[in-house]
Amino acid sequence: MRSLPYFLAILIMGQGFGQQDTLEIAEIVISATRTEKKLTAVPMPTLLIKAKEIQITGTSRLQDLLTEQVGLSVVPQINGFGNGLQVQGLNPDYTLIMVDGEPVIGRLTGNLELNRFTLGNVKQVEIVKGPSSSLYGSEALGGVVNILTQSASENKAIVDLKHSTNNTYDLGLQGQVVIKDFSLTGFVNHFRTDGFDLFENSFGQVVSPYYNTTLQLKPKYEFKQAHVLSIHTRWFKETQDNQYQVISGVDSIRVSGQAFVEDLSLSPRLKLRLNSRTFLSLHYYYSKYSTQTELFEIDDQKQYYTDDFKQELQKPEFITNLQFDGGHTLTAGAGAHFESVETSRYGDAELKEQQSYFGFAQHEWSLADKWEFVSGLRYDRNAVYGNQWSPKFALQYTFNKNLSLKASVGTGFKAPDFRYLYLNFRNSAAAYSVFGTEQVVAQLQQLEKNGEILLYFSNPNEIGKLDAERSLAFNLGLHYNIKKDFTLDLNLFRNDLEGLIESIPVAMTTDMRNIYSYDNIKQAYTHGGEVSLKKTWNSGIQIHFSSQWLFAKDKEIVSEINRGQIYGRDPVTKESYRISQSDYFGLYNRSRHTEMVKVFYTPKQGQWDASIRMTYKSKFGIQNSAGSVQGINRPSSDINGNAILDRYDHFVDAYVLVNASLGKTIGNRLYIQCGAENITDFKDPINLPQLPGRILFIKLNFKIFKNNAI
Repeated sequence: MRSLPYFLAILIMGQGFGQQDTLEIAEIVISATRTEKKLTAVPMPTLLIKAKEIQITGTSRLQDLLTEQVGLSVVPQINGFGNGLQVQGLNPDYTLIMVDGEPVIGRLTGNLELNRFTLGNVKQVEIVKGPSSSLYGSEALGGVVNILTQSASENKAIVDLKHSTNNTYDLGLQGQVVIKDFSLTGFVNHFRTDGFDLFENSFGQVVSPYYNTTLQLKPKYEFKQAHVLSIHTRWFKETQDNQYQVISGVDSIRVSGQAFVEDLSLSPRLKLRLNSRTFLSLHYYYSKYSTQTELFEIDDQKQYYTDDFKQELQKPEFITNLQFDGGHTLTAGAGAHFESVETSRYGDAELKEQQSYFGFAQHEWSLADKWEFVSGLRYDRNAVYGNQWSPKFALQYTFNKNLSLKASVGTGFKAPDFRYLYLNFRNSAAAYSVFGTEQVVAQLQQLEKNGEILLYFSNPNEIGKLDAERSLAFNLGLHYNIKKDFTLDLNLFRNDLEGLIESIPVAMTTDMRNIYSYDNIKQAYTHGGEVSLKKTWNSGIQIHFSSQWLFAKDKEIVSEINRGQIYGRDPVTKESYRISQSDYFGLYNRSRHTEMVKVFYTPKQGQWDASIRMTYKSKFGIQNSAGSVQGINRPSSDINGNAILDRYDHFVDAYVLVNASLGKTIGNRLYIQCGAENITDFKDPINLPQLPGRILFIKLNFKIFKNNAI
């Protein structure tokens, strides 16, 4: 009976609708080159999602939006660390997430919780695939997601309310004020949910109840000389009421407690127009992220776990933009990163600091309306992981108005994060310790002095220095207008990664306790392709089909298979057999095939809009350290004991998700929408705990006033 109000909403929608715009692809993006550029002229693979598409689909959180984009995959991270985003098969910590061009901090085990970001005031989301370190430095090894928020253009106020299954509320209020040369954009959002449970007979929930609030303010002043001063502020705070079951060795323990997250950022920006062809921008960015968690055992109220984490980033930067005759544009800049972390996760809980300095330059050349060239180079200086050069080159050739070809090559890097450098973790129950590379030498020396070292697995003189992880990537793309409203986009990609950081055993103590640290030992690659077909009719119907095929493998495993060194063992007969290259599936948590079909209905003169979106993901595997869900261990895919994913292992089955929405505009102010996510109610609690089942929603959008009309 709880679903009845959602469908009754369709019946009560009245007549007298206002005009709806068609779903269109916007022309201008800024993230690919840090300059305003037509999407059709960008020689790198770039996706653009406009506010209109966000409205029609009914999505309100970044995670839900990115799940439906070709070439992107949201993968579950177990044990409370959120969900990560893969781009072209690369791990989530290789993609830079930005809000209005500035990086978002607060990664846990390399992942950034995507549900931290509301879409209520988003103008557009830009996604650049492939390494972007030549412009943005570390974390942009795999690509960039830039969330651009609304700026005031008129006086208006809009309230937005969404209610969905699991007693979930999403309330937003947006206001814009323009007074001569001054404008102010304000936005507040409150999100609350009871969470969800997938195991009726287990204690607690898969996702515990939580609520959060987001506040954003963006004042801007335009001077007579066309200079612009703006201040971007964002504040986010979340509280979660945890109650769940955890596994500790052979014990299963019930715990409860609260977790708090706070995220604050401030960015004053001054853009100076020196003349009609020369611009200078001065930016300062400050961000602070903190979490606090305390859990108690329910049986005796003993403290089970406590965690404090604080991270700060300061980034001063200047950027100059010069335009020359002949279609040349030069963009150059320099700045610094001052980053610090203070956390109980690193043993001594002392403040850890790191500084880096950077400079970059980029040249764009538009030649004869046929050629687009982009070349760039960035230099990052850091005393811990070494200096980094990040070049990139891209070009596009337009044969005619219907056909263009683009190609790009570039390098990217990912700096070792603080956990690899300063972790100081001891697990007495499991008899092992893990020390970051800046800690391990001192710890080994102390243990050696105490006579506690039994043997070394690695040379102590070679332990303690990490380099940045690096990649070399190629993209080759094609855009073809088959007919006036029928387009084809194709992109082939290859990413070669080296120096990937892995844990390694370094010593064993006299009480048989293993000691681990980190080293740059792993190499991998991902390659594949993406194809997109889009057809639009005058009636307002648009059908969009997209597909990605992906191969992601460990290069060392490939070499060992070629040498005949990897075997599998039948779990029943105990017989061994040699693994061939055709048997090796690849890296975990990656589907070979992903297909999407989206159908939109947005008539030019109509008041209704609708959408139905289907996503197919082929089988994939789960790695050994997959954690637990609500006190239940996730089984590894590796059933033949060779520590790789091959065709003899257990896979998570392929699945399909179907989402739909239906909306109507009433008059000039009210928009009502209802819809469903995961219509078929597909669930796989152990392997896909991020899927709560079918979600029904109703959404209201009301313009309180526009241009002083109330």
